[in-house]
Amino acid sequence: MKKDNVNNLSEQVSRYALTTKQLNIFLEDLKDLIQLNSKLIINCNKEDVKVFKKQIKLEEFIKIIDSYKNSECILEDDERKLVIYKGDPYLTLHICLQALIKRIKVILIHDEFMLGVNEVLLAIFNEALKEHNIFNLVNRESDYSINKIKEIEKLVDGIVVIGDTSVFQGLDIEKNIKYYPYNNIMLYCENEELEELQEAMYIYANENQYEMEILYEDTLEEAINIINSDEFVNMAILLTKSEESKTDFETLIKDKDVYVNNNPFKQGVNGKIYNYLV
Repeated sequence: MKKDNVNNLSEQVSRYALTTKQLNIFLEDLKDLIQLNSKLIINCNKEDVKVFKKQIKLEEFIKIIDSYKNSECILEDDERKLVIYKGDPYLTLHICLQALIKRIKVILIHDEFMLGVNEVLLAIFNEALKEHNIFNLVNRESDYSINKIKEIEKLVDGIVVIGDTSVFQGLDIEKNIKYYPYNNIMLYCENEELEELQEAMYIYANENQYEMEILYEDTLEEAINIINSDEFVNMAILLTKSEESKTDFETLIKDKDVYVNNNPFKQGVNGKIYNYLV
């Protein structure tokens, strides 16, 4: 075999057979590119903050990248997936990295939330991929309508919806669809004195792409039962002055992130991370 053919074959194989060592090199390159473009990311975020009031942290991006070190790369059968979510940039990075590790081609579709940061982040990721001879792995579609989703779904093997319950429930599609809760909250306030805090949390949630439902049940037990039975909720908040209620809530809530008299909006990236592209 000629040398040029050998080099070409090696390049083709590298696109589809990423080793853990190669992945770790890529992750370091990606972190370097994020640091190199930090001013651009921050400037884009300034524009986003004016509208959406969400401040991103560069160190959170670095933490996410580091969380994928030494991952085992799995070669899928040229699978294509459509991923629908609200546009949280941290989630964008998770999806991109999982697409690389599983070698799944992904089309991202979300609304204009944090559009500036998302576009820069995706450009940085694709630039890092290009340095490793990987192309067309992750692309983004700007039309966030049900009609566009139904149009794209004909081109993919599966659909993943993350955190957008209304879109998931509105999709009348026979194709395989998986739903993952993300930033979906139920809140129960046990004391009238804390209702002002409840209202402030609700306003903040609406401004920052969280789905929050406030429960007005008569008892804490009823609220706990409702929260546990809702598959679309991944975060549960209790506002209370009772230590007994705090203990019961923390003990009885199952498979949710629990916050009692605590701010869930300052959470980092060290919580539960779903493998969205399974």
